[in-house]
Amino acid sequence: MLDTDQLRSFVAIVDTGSFTRAAERVHKTQSAVSMHVRRLEERLGRALFLKNGRGVRLSEDGERLVEHARRMLQVEAEAVAALSRNALAGRIRLGIPDDYAEAVLPAILTRFTRRHPLVEISVVCDSSILLSERIAARDLDLAVVTDCAEFDGTEVLRQEQLRWVVGPGSRAHEQRPLPLALSGPSCAWRRAAVGRLDEAGIAWKLVVVSANQAAIAPIVQSGLAITVLPESAVRPGQRVLDADDGLPALPINRMGLLEVPGARRTAEAKVLAEEVRAVLKAGPILNAA
Repeated sequence: MLDTDQLRSFVAIVDTGSFTRAAERVHKTQSAVSMHVRRLEERLGRALFLKNGRGVRLSEDGERLVEHARRMLQVEAEAVAALSRNALAGRIRLGIPDDYAEAVLPAILTRFTRRHPLVEISVVCDSSILLSERIAARDLDLAVVTDCAEFDGTEVLRQEQLRWVVGPGSRAHEQRPLPLALSGPSCAWRRAAVGRLDEAGIAWKLVVVSANQAAIAPIVQSGLAITVLPESAVRPGQRVLDADDGLPALPINRMGLLEVPGARRTAEAKVLAEEVRAVLKAGPILNAA
């Protein structure tokens, strides 16, 4: 029989990429997590991790075990939830800007669904302005928003530097007028970018306008344009420009949480809000799962 505590430590190492961060997630010491892995390897007669420089990587047998382990932990969580009188089992409507969905959602939903597998979560990706309007209309339970100063009642959770971002090997930032791929005119990042360019006297043109990062990212990746992103939303392969690249510095971006007023908050929404806070207040978002 496989021990689910050992599997939980194993999956935590896979998700966080570190024995130290895995120990923090499962609330055990690093030595206890290491012992869990050793015992799991002894039980299976297979090495699950291989040395990779100063760190480790999954072995082929470890890769085969991952999905089995996730399913077993999910079944365990569902069983506990189904038999618990206090189990959460409602529905939550979460809003988030498209720019952050790829970086933030996996971490938030992974943390939440492991603990509350019976809750149904509906996710809406839209601009912060429209998300705030849907919160006011009670059409969403909670939303992650940027440009927090514009929205009353926003709880600021994270501050990051906005960056100019190009594709690998791209020289788009040297072109004039500067080719831009940005969101619509209501986007705070767009307003900040073109405002700083105007102040610096740098001519620019919009090559692509889209509220969807799925449309912007390939244009930037191909070298046709430059975009603006907070550091945690930069995708693998994209390149962040520095001061030597000749573009003006951008302002700080703030991420926050908007919730339906207290009396109307459901128990499910309150718990999900705590997971959002935990993820956004953590270190690098992409490693916060």
